[in-house]
Amino acid sequence: MDIPVLKVEPREVKGKGPSAKMRRQGRIPAICYGKAKEAISLTVDPIELVSILRGPRGMNSLIKLEGSSDDRTVFVQELQKHPVERDILHVDFIHVDPNKAIVRSVPVEFVGKSEGVKLGGVLQVTMREIQVETLPATELPDGVKALFDRNYSICAVVAPTEEKEEEKPEEEEGEGLEAAEGEEGAAEAKEGDETKEGDEKKEEGAADQGKKPDGKKK
Repeated sequence: MDIPVLKVEPREVKGKGPSAKMRRQGRIPAICYGKAKEAISLTVDPIELVSILRGPRGMNSLIKLEGSSDDRTVFVQELQKHPVERDILHVDFIHVDPNKAIVRSVPVEFVGKSEGVKLGGVLQVTMREIQVETLPATELPDGVKALFDRNYSICAVVAPTEEKEEEKPEEEEGEGLEAAEGEEGAAEAKEGDETKEGDEKKEEGAADQGKKPDGKKK
């Protein structure tokens, strides 16, 4: 396979100040480390780096660094990005030997539509990455071995769930009806008491008018 080349420059000064100045000039700080290799500080062009990482292998793109004290074949180990603008602030490269097997996490891509989904099922993904062992320059699937202690599922098709409207229990409806009837009965009883009290007052008034005053002897 053709390995893309990324031009790098040695980084002599370190710290927040020089790094900020470097970013304003269109470059970002980087470091490269790995077995049997001394760690070296570098600067790279973020646009060129992103162009490589947008290829079919993504973060698992094998890259050849040129311009440092010794040319190295690397993977991107880690990217540090701005929390808001998402610009790359720093990159870690890990040196690998193209002739020795390595272990990497690779994304799982689902292609097409299963028969179960066509029939109305729902695809549930349980794992989006798996670990594999392979030579750095090996193309999938030749020479790639998945690593696992036991068999596990990556996805499954399940029946869709139906949302049902909650029905009110009959007892609650009955209780509500009884409460309403009780309120109406109380209102009618109160109205009846007020009417009865009014009638009694009227009768007492009529009786008082019918009485004559007692006569006095001279």
